[in-house]
Amino acid sequence: MSSKVNVSTLVSSEILSGILISVAFAMAICVANIDLLAQLYKNFVSLPISFGYCKFTYQSSLINLVNDGLMTLFFLLIGLELKFHLVCGEYKDTKTLALPTAAAVGGIVVPALFYLYFNFGTSTAKGWAIPIATDTAFMLGVLSLFSRNIPAKLRAFIIGFSLIDDAIALLILAIFYTKSLNAIAMVISVILLAILFVLNRQNVRNLYCYIVVGIFLWISMVEAGIHGTLCGAIFALTIPVQIEGQINDSFHKLENVLRPFVHFFILPLFVFINSGISFDSLSYEVLTSNITIGIIVGLFIGKQLGLLSFSYFAIKMKLCSLPQGVNWSTFYGISILGGIGFTLSLFIGDLTFEDLQPHYAMRVGVIIGSTLSAFLGSAIILLAQKRTSKNNSIETLGT
Repeated sequence: MSSKVNVSTLVSSEILSGILISVAFAMAICVANIDLLAQLYKNFVSLPISFGYCKFTYQSSLINLVNDGLMTLFFLLIGLELKFHLVCGEYKDTKTLALPTAAAVGGIVVPALFYLYFNFGTSTAKGWAIPIATDTAFMLGVLSLFSRNIPAKLRAFIIGFSLIDDAIALLILAIFYTKSLNAIAMVISVILLAILFVLNRQNVRNLYCYIVVGIFLWISMVEAGIHGTLCGAIFALTIPVQIEGQINDSFHKLENVLRPFVHFFILPLFVFINSGISFDSLSYEVLTSNITIGIIVGLFIGKQLGLLSFSYFAIKMKLCSLPQGVNWSTFYGISILGGIGFTLSLFIGDLTFEDLQPHYAMRVGVIIGSTLSAFLGSAIILLAQKRTSKNNSIETLGT
């Protein structure tokens, strides 16, 4: 499978996923605010889940199963996509990574600083990582709703910077959001990880060997106190993309099986069960809380400033250039759309806040910040395209 085909498939699935996520979000808001359905929604979110074999049993609620279990597959897919693009995709040439890397770093540092400005010195300061994420699926979904004329190089840039953004976010989760460790389980995790790398070095093609070890790795990491979703990204790094110079069919087989399941089921389900906010619970205190304001400003202002300023500096230093066929007006619109944190921001927020009120304020902040970014970013890009179209028409008439 060529990198061109892979990018095309990735973009099309991201766009459709973004549309489904938008629908799931709208449904969650509607259901949570209709009296006849609100209680059913709450019961669905907290639906008890239980299964087991012999002495092993697993008991949880639906929301915990999705957030702590199924989202592991989301991070596994991110890891697979990132590894492919770095090993044999359009980003195997490190020079092409300069612009998306600069954008990703700026889009993480500046929003975090904005959040800390409003929460520094308080217990809520631990939420600084919430506005650092970009929801690629939602972002491409928004783009698809008003235009099909986004240049291929710009789509590749969006995929690149968002994957790097997600990778850094995963690293932050591993460093700052790991609970107290269980030493024995941690040792077992290291041993299992070593086994996976041995399989990689031995060019083992059988995907089931990796999956069996990966399942036990997930269990041991959870027992060790490390969030299980991180196992997905770590597991992805051990699966070889190429074996003896040829594309590993098992790698793409896993990627192709995961993509529709993640994009068309897991992410919409995650958004649906995490976005149901009752308008009756909104209050002045919630809307003006440090958490809410910090997240809104971080996503809506911090993201666009970080993406734009770091990218501008990298281009002025001649480390890179704007994607072909893209002007600064369009790039600014894309920078604003980078503030659509949504899925990953909600995920990080769930890890950060466990008590109800900050948890609720977090959701409000993510939804408002992401929505503002979506509307303004779309408007800027639409105006930029109209201006470009008008200029092209004038030039055509002139000739």
